[in-house]
Amino acid sequence: MTSWRARLRRALAWPAGVAAAVAPPVAALLAAVLLGLALLAVVVLVGALLAWAAGPGWWRPVLERLPAHLVPPYREEDLLPLAMTVLAAACLLTGAGGWLRRRAARDESFDTLLRRVSTWGVVLGLLLASGSLVYADARSIEAAPERHGPEGYAEAVRRLGSGEAEVRLAAIHTLRRLARESERDRVTTADVMAAYVREHGSAVPPGRAGRPAADVQTALTVLGSVHDVPGAGRDWVCSCDLARIRVPGAELSGLNLGVAVLTSADLSGARLSGANLDHADLTRADLRGALLDGAALPYAVLFMADLGGADLDGADLRGADLFQADLGRSSLRGADLRGVDLFGADLRGADLRGADLTGASLGEADLRGADLRTAILRDADLKGTNLKGAHLAGANLTNADLTGTDLTDADLSGAETGGRTKLPPGVEVGQAASVGTQ
Repeated sequence: MTSWRARLRRALAWPAGVAAAVAPPVAALLAAVLLGLALLAVVVLVGALLAWAAGPGWWRPVLERLPAHLVPPYREEDLLPLAMTVLAAACLLTGAGGWLRRRAARDESFDTLLRRVSTWGVVLGLLLASGSLVYADARSIEAAPERHGPEGYAEAVRRLGSGEAEVRLAAIHTLRRLARESERDRVTTADVMAAYVREHGSAVPPGRAGRPAADVQTALTVLGSVHDVPGAGRDWVCSCDLARIRVPGAELSGLNLGVAVLTSADLSGARLSGANLDHADLTRADLRGALLDGAALPYAVLFMADLGGADLDGADLRGADLFQADLGRSSLRGADLRGVDLFGADLRGADLRGADLTGASLGEADLRGADLRTAILRDADLKGTNLKGAHLAGANLTNADLTGTDLTDADLSGAETGGRTKLPPGVEVGQAASVGTQ
């Protein structure tokens, strides 16, 4: 009977033999990889020293001649050829390391293995490198008509003057593609689109119903989104001249029109939900019935603008200039109106429920029938304001100045006062649901 020790030796003999046969090839392969990495380190070090010694005048032209997918910043379409190039370099370095290790090998079996590693490494490396170059060339050929052909930038700008709307629309789309690919072309494209909208949008007869033409609408979309590309940053603002354009019913939701000049523009019925109009100049603009819910309008100039019936729910209007603006029947629920200038503004029948009017100037404003329930009017200036029939139930009037305010039939039930709140003579908040005094 075979002893348990003999059985154990036989059981371990096969794995040990396999390990003995596998370990040398694995070790040889690892040695080839390490030699390839060492070779890479030497090449990088020597290249860095040469670039430093030669200066930018030498290595910048070299970078310009490299394929576009090898030079940062990288775009999404560059990831595949870049990955293929990296794998090709790894294979070529492994092949070079195998060749160097083979030179030092004494075992014939190692020599055969290293020869195969070197050969396959070089073959795979060359195939991957060729594939990445072919892919990059195919993309460049595909994009060449846009950059250099009849649809190039200058030709696209020229076609904007065509008498056919389809030709102009195609030119706008071309400019949009070029602007997305070239940072240099973005500012120019925005200026070109602004000029196009001024020329074609302003030609629309005043008071025309409906929406702007397809080419004008597309130009506006390009204008407000030309910098909305990966890596372009979020600090860009439009600052374009769009004065006196007529684009009633335009779709501008979510577009970036910060610092744009829109004086006397006709934007009646336009959709501007979530749009960025930070510091925009909308002096005397027509925004009747416009959708501006969630729009960003901090420090915008809306001097004498017509916002009758507009939807401004949740809009950011901090520090905006609404001097003598028409906001009759508009909806401003939950809007941020801190520090806003509403002196002499028309807010008759406006819905201001939950709006924050902290520090706002409402002197001589007309708020007859306005709904200010739960609104925050802390430190607000309401001197001489007309609040006849206004609903102020639950409003916060802490430190507000209501001197000379007309509160006839106004509802002040549950309104909060305190600190230095100044009320007209005879008005006592909280005792009655309405007051009948001036």
